[in-house]
Amino acid sequence: MFEAETRSAILERLKKYYAEFKGTDVSAVEGTFSFDTLAANAKEFEKAYAEMDLMMDAAFPQTSWGVYLDRLADELSGLSRRAATPAVVTLSITGTAGATVPAGSLFATPSGTNFATDEAMKLDDKGIGTVKATAQSTGAGGNVATGTITVIPVSIYGVSKVTNEAAAYNGYEEETDGALLERLLFAVRQPATSGNVYHYIEWATSVSGVGAVKVLPLWNGNGTVKVIVVDANKDTPSEELLQKVRDTIAENAPIGATVTVTAPVLKTVNVALKVTNGTGDVDAIKTALTKYFKASVFGTNYTTQKSTDTVTISYAQIGRIILDNSDTTGINDYDNLTINSGKENIICAVDNLPAVGTVTLT
Repeated sequence: MFEAETRSAILERLKKYYAEFKGTDVSAVEGTFSFDTLAANAKEFEKAYAEMDLMMDAAFPQTSWGVYLDRLADELSGLSRRAATPAVVTLSITGTAGATVPAGSLFATPSGTNFATDEAMKLDDKGIGTVKATAQSTGAGGNVATGTITVIPVSIYGVSKVTNEAAAYNGYEEETDGALLERLLFAVRQPATSGNVYHYIEWATSVSGVGAVKVLPLWNGNGTVKVIVVDANKDTPSEELLQKVRDTIAENAPIGATVTVTAPVLKTVNVALKVTNGTGDVDAIKTALTKYFKASVFGTNYTTQKSTDTVTISYAQIGRIILDNSDTTGINDYDNLTINSGKENIICAVDNLPAVGTVTLT
């Protein structure tokens, strides 16, 4: 709004005003005391206009950011930014029979991701035990892979070995400005009231870790509502996350509503093709296709649909994505592409989440 208020433009106006005030007998050319005074003021005024520009941006949701967007979301719709959450994991600990692992005991990955046990645990007569642990820092970085928690940073009497037999989960980043803005605009433009569909969307998406939902009203007769949830990474949510959504909705839903909160049903998509130009990187292909699948089915964070609706995974789009990402997939051309052994589009039910199965390159 104030882009024209540059230092030079301001300085020229100040020189003009100065001449009108002092008269032409006082010089304000460069090098004079008057010029230096006016130039210093012009520089400060330029900064003031820049700050005013930022104030204007901060005042409107579409251009706001950070704490200013937080304040707008709270003022306009009572929304709060979803907080980052720490990952959780089950640890398998080995040591001396009967040894006690105190609550808060630290275990870590070789790269330094620390987890603290949630409660005290005693090893059985075989010297084995399992215990839940929580990452010491929030965010997706805590979702470490299976078998990576192997370090005992501070020795624990009677404990000799630790590992995680399943990957850590439920670690999510703080909600981004873009995601919060999307929720805010949705809340303002589609007002939630009296337990309508938008109310269920608002309740479900208020839970930290939820990435997107689909709401199916009357899916199983009058008074029934199905809420399909994916996590912040657009993946299948954990049971703990689903339970948090259930609890949140139960606190708010109208009396008599029968609400089902569930994860999407995975639909495996197997891909095969003959590489005619290039080398081919299976992992890169899976990554590119997974991104497409998630965007196709849960690309919009807030969706109300009928239980009979479907989503199409395009055969042609799969081929295009492989070629468009040739810098990572390593494929510049191919032949005989098939998906699930055919050359037709894949039709997904409304509650499906397509997932890449096998990728076969010949």
